[in-house]
Amino acid sequence: MIYRTGVALALLLTAHVGLAQSLPAEQLSTELLPIKSSPSHLLSELAVRATLKRASVPACPKENARELSLSLIEGQVQGRLRELSLDLTCSHSRLNNEAEPANNDALSLLLTLPAIDFKIDNLTLQLAEGRVSGPAELHHQQQQLSVIWQTEAGSVQLNITPDRQGWRWQGQLPGHLLTPNLRQPVRLSGGWQPEQPLTVKVAGALPTPLSGNWQLALAAKQAANGWQLQPNSQLSIPRLTWKELTLNQITVTPQGELALDKPWQARVNWQQGNWKKGRLPAASLQLQGDSLTHLQGKVRADLSHDLQLTGSWRYDQGLALTVPRQSVSAASTWAWLNDWLLLPVGLSTEAGQLRVSLSAANLLNTKVPILMNAELNQGQLKYRDMLAEELAAKVKLSWRSPQGLRSHGPQAVSAARLNVGVPITDIHGALRWQADGLWLSGLTAQVFDGHIALSPMALNAKPSGEAHFSDIALEKLLSYANVDGLTGSGSLKGRLPFVYDQGLSVKNGRAESQDGWISYQAGEQLAATGKANISLGLTLGLLSDLRYDKLSADISMARTGEAVINSHLQGRAPVKGKLHPVNFNYHHQENLLQLLASLRFAQDLTERLPASLQGESE
Repeated sequence: MIYRTGVALALLLTAHVGLAQSLPAEQLSTELLPIKSSPSHLLSELAVRATLKRASVPACPKENARELSLSLIEGQVQGRLRELSLDLTCSHSRLNNEAEPANNDALSLLLTLPAIDFKIDNLTLQLAEGRVSGPAELHHQQQQLSVIWQTEAGSVQLNITPDRQGWRWQGQLPGHLLTPNLRQPVRLSGGWQPEQPLTVKVAGALPTPLSGNWQLALAAKQAANGWQLQPNSQLSIPRLTWKELTLNQITVTPQGELALDKPWQARVNWQQGNWKKGRLPAASLQLQGDSLTHLQGKVRADLSHDLQLTGSWRYDQGLALTVPRQSVSAASTWAWLNDWLLLPVGLSTEAGQLRVSLSAANLLNTKVPILMNAELNQGQLKYRDMLAEELAAKVKLSWRSPQGLRSHGPQAVSAARLNVGVPITDIHGALRWQADGLWLSGLTAQVFDGHIALSPMALNAKPSGEAHFSDIALEKLLSYANVDGLTGSGSLKGRLPFVYDQGLSVKNGRAESQDGWISYQAGEQLAATGKANISLGLTLGLLSDLRYDKLSADISMARTGEAVINSHLQGRAPVKGKLHPVNFNYHHQENLLQLLASLRFAQDLTERLPASLQGESE
């Protein structure tokens, strides 16, 4: 008993003297408390208390200890601190051209405390921005120091172990200590060795509304102007999910060394992902910031090798992003969208400039809308060898949860002409983005001196709808029918239900006309055959001047282009100088896509041939 008490007393006095020698101290005292029991209980009730009013680290003014007391009560040494303040932003470890200082590092107070358990009424951690404080306990177990700290953000548990000439640590802390958006605890580990970078690894769950796990690996070196983050530091997220967006293998790495109060650059990469049912291609972001303490700066998105967008960002009670209006290639944008959206197969944008902008007040709050604007001028939209020219469009969209992507106001789209083999001009329509995707509505155009209008349809991988036509000039239509000797006049109207699924098909199409005229003048060979065939000759005679009261046709076309047209005409035709009633049925089958292709080829040849001949003459 005497031995144990003597050892405890020696430990207390040694710790007391060691602390006084290692740190500047004020009002250091040792007190032998009066014995309130009989001499027979001297050893068991011996009580000694040593106190230290204040201790500080001159190199770190914010780092100090107040009202430290060491007590020997019943053979047990106990420690208590009224206040301990540690400054992680202050460190004066030995630089290349400096001598080894004594106890001038941040955490020097913590490491200089004697190896006994302490209760701390208020432990304050000084950070670059603000501070965190709360009651704590320090426990020594062999060579390991454990810190249990109750902060405003939650409980911190940290184990510090000497390691060669430095130390290593691991533990758990509330995510709120890093950022208010982290609601879950995070795991912490790291280490430090003289002349080596300080390493810290932090891992946890992503903040809502995101889902996934993240890991931050930091390496920092001490320089004359403070700590600098090394290029091998990295934030990695194996898989990030947000609503219908998934990104894989996200990494954030600094570009060069980063100082706390200096401008910095970093690069964000991801390896593919998914948006709804489409595949999202790999891309990267180049971030620039004013400093690590003022989170704002510039951003550049490298969406593909020839498609980039630039903007600015700011983190303050949320993540704000602004992409000012800028011009990008419409062809490059379409190619990028085609990599991950279910765009119609075979469509492509050949030319034009797209002006885009984006504004988001807080990307982390899904109830705050993201506003997007796009405007296309002088565009060209191509499907195989069919070309829409002078294409223009204006789109204004917003996204928020749970509504999703929505359009705002008129979303006009127009084209001067569409070359499909027949002239389609003055095309005008409107786009609408709603819950189930992009829709085209109110599309009208002029063809054969008449009008054509499309019913509203979704612009997805298999668009379908109905084309209504009216006032179509029969004379101009027959001029493209590629039938020699066939002419006529009249006005057609009708509808063509269509589906685009690896090709355009028409089913249950209908055309009608009233009070018109058709004439078919047979060629010499067919006319000669008609003279020998009474039935054929009569038919050719009736068709030479058929004045119909009603014309109707049923139209269908397979996606291969093979079309079937069954026509029925009711009218009158002159026979031997008198008009006689006529009911005429006609079945026609032809590949319309090939016909249109031949017409386009003929038009293209007509345009190219004079220029070619002119070049030869020169």
